[in-house]
Amino acid sequence: MLLEHTVRRWGILLALMLAAHAAGAAVPQGVEPSVLLPTVGGKISKEPAVFWQHNGQWFADAETWANLGVVLQAGETDALSAQALGVALKVNDEDATVAITIPPDRAPVQSVKRHETTGSLSPAAPGVLINYSLSGRATEQAQGGSLSHEVRTAGRSGVLATTGQLNADTSRGGEYRRGMTRWQKDDLTRQVTYEAGDVFAGPPSAVVNLGGVRIAKDPKALDPMTPTYPIPTLGGLALDPGTVEVMANQARVLQRDVERGPFVVEGSPLSAGANQAQVVVRDRFGRTTVVSDQRYYVAPTLLRPGLTTWDVAVGQVREDENRYGKTGASASLTWGASDRWTLRTHAQADGEGHANLAVGATTPLGTLGTLDLEVGRSSGGGQRIAAAYDYRSPTFGVRLEHERNDGYWRLRPERATDVQERTRASLFWRPSRDLSVRAGYTDLTTDRSRVTFADVGVNWRKGPHQLGASVLRDIGRGDTRVEAGYTYAFGSNRVGVRARSAPNADALALRYSGRPTFGQTPVSVAAEWETGERGQELRATASWNTDTGMARLDAGSGLGTPYVSGGYSGAVHIDGKGVTFLRPAPQGFAVVDVPGQPNVPVRVGGRVVGQTDAKGRLVTGDVAALVPTTVRIDDKALPLGTQVGETEKTAMPGRLAGMHVAFPVLTETARAYTLTGTAIPPGTIARTARETTQVGFDGALYLQHPESGLVIEVTGVCKAQLPADLGSAQTVVQLTCQ
Repeated sequence: MLLEHTVRRWGILLALMLAAHAAGAAVPQGVEPSVLLPTVGGKISKEPAVFWQHNGQWFADAETWANLGVVLQAGETDALSAQALGVALKVNDEDATVAITIPPDRAPVQSVKRHETTGSLSPAAPGVLINYSLSGRATEQAQGGSLSHEVRTAGRSGVLATTGQLNADTSRGGEYRRGMTRWQKDDLTRQVTYEAGDVFAGPPSAVVNLGGVRIAKDPKALDPMTPTYPIPTLGGLALDPGTVEVMANQARVLQRDVERGPFVVEGSPLSAGANQAQVVVRDRFGRTTVVSDQRYYVAPTLLRPGLTTWDVAVGQVREDENRYGKTGASASLTWGASDRWTLRTHAQADGEGHANLAVGATTPLGTLGTLDLEVGRSSGGGQRIAAAYDYRSPTFGVRLEHERNDGYWRLRPERATDVQERTRASLFWRPSRDLSVRAGYTDLTTDRSRVTFADVGVNWRKGPHQLGASVLRDIGRGDTRVEAGYTYAFGSNRVGVRARSAPNADALALRYSGRPTFGQTPVSVAAEWETGERGQELRATASWNTDTGMARLDAGSGLGTPYVSGGYSGAVHIDGKGVTFLRPAPQGFAVVDVPGQPNVPVRVGGRVVGQTDAKGRLVTGDVAALVPTTVRIDDKALPLGTQVGETEKTAMPGRLAGMHVAFPVLTETARAYTLTGTAIPPGTIARTARETTQVGFDGALYLQHPESGLVIEVTGVCKAQLPADLGSAQTVVQLTCQ
């Protein structure tokens, strides 16, 4: 003890000597330095620092101030006084300490995060996952069924997935139609994905399905937690510790605690489109300060400065499920040149000498929306020009698009429609919380036909009442379709009436929908009766969720033909430990193992998703891919004496893959017994060579340290002996006490 105290004292003295020597060059001649232990913001520093007093002011060198957390400006490199920096010092000579208060404008910038960043990928869950959907339909004339599937398995080498559908009916027989078959490997560090098989390539205006290979840099898909578009810098200065709130369009979108000093909000709490954003700081006394109130426009179609995405693919154009045609290649590149300009180019070619090249740009118009332009040329003198304007806000939105292709060649299947000219306009207006209006116009010309139509709709909702009306005008044919309806809601039930006026399709319909509970299962039900020029129709549907899937049942008499149909969709996971049925898993899924521990509740993302089965396993599809997710087990459900190292883990599944989260059992020594053969009063003392305990009601006995052959002595009553095989912790063994 004396040696430890001596070493500690000499260590402190050595640190003081080194600190004084380091600052000695800055101390004016004839001035005595003071070695003090600083306390900054209530936190004691680990090392002392050198200060000196000159002409009534306290000084320290620039390095000392910086180490204490004072933000220095350009040129502040020599000895600086606390007064010049605005730093308040309170020196205690008796214990050689100094309390330092840094002004807010000299404090380091705090990072206020909206959410955690993307973590590391978790080990892929073993086995195979099969998503399936089974449906059937029967009428008096025909009966049929369909089974669709998605089979995928993942490992270190990537994900292999295939889809397909088996159809069969009494009139046409059966057929199997293959969907997509693809291998995929994601490199999250480089944000690059590798694909082989049935791949989609090209920009949104020229997407083509190839049987081949594709390599792409896709940060939006591989890092969904980080915005790929420019985001406004939100921040301010907190004069005292408190809470920062970000309000966007009068709704709070972020709330975090901050210390005094400057802060900056990381991530983007603002939604896409126009935002009136306020940054408010609330101190511990409830006083609020609006540090920023500005209008921003967030455009997800832009790339943040310096960010690049690209896509390269080579293969054969897929014509149908089993036939591939000519060989082609596609390449695209998009670059965030600045906050205001995103530039792109893409090209396609085939093995017959055809090719195209297009360039485009997207730019924001201040807070008035975005403008997108694109021009292109192709072999044979083809030309393409396209322009689009987009603006959106919580109460108003408009989008205008026009494209024209004059002989412009594209890499596409033989029977694909060639768009020659397209004009579209859409508008949304919400003047109040109760009223919304929408309108649209489309003029589409292809190599086969031309379609021109306009539509307008209005919706009003007030309390339990809802009114809606819409008009659709087919300008080319001269037809007009008008619909109007009213709905009244009471609880989880709704009743409504709907009227339609259309060429040869006038009708009036009554509808009911609700969500009653049968047993402990909520069921969504709906029924509709319609009468009109096409006769009378009656339709009814019911859908509900089970622990392993989603079920649907329909029945009706469409156009005088009675029918009944139904379906069930779910998933099944298969590996070496068995088969587990679960609800559909369209993205990621989780395999949670608590070995040998049944009926343990499991929370995923804060929500209870189920309990472990008899083997201690739970498989759930309620998991988002590439998003860090918290998995927690309820250790209170574990048997007495059973312990696990951790009850909560954070994991992240890959795209189309599962994450394996294991909670190994560390100890499982305790056992429960029932003593029989002799009546034992509750509370009677029972002893073994390892412990002393009490007998409970009906001879119940709990031992924390059982051993094979151990003798149990019940004081003044009887004795019993433990068997050679202790059995599992979940089994209550009966012992004869004599």
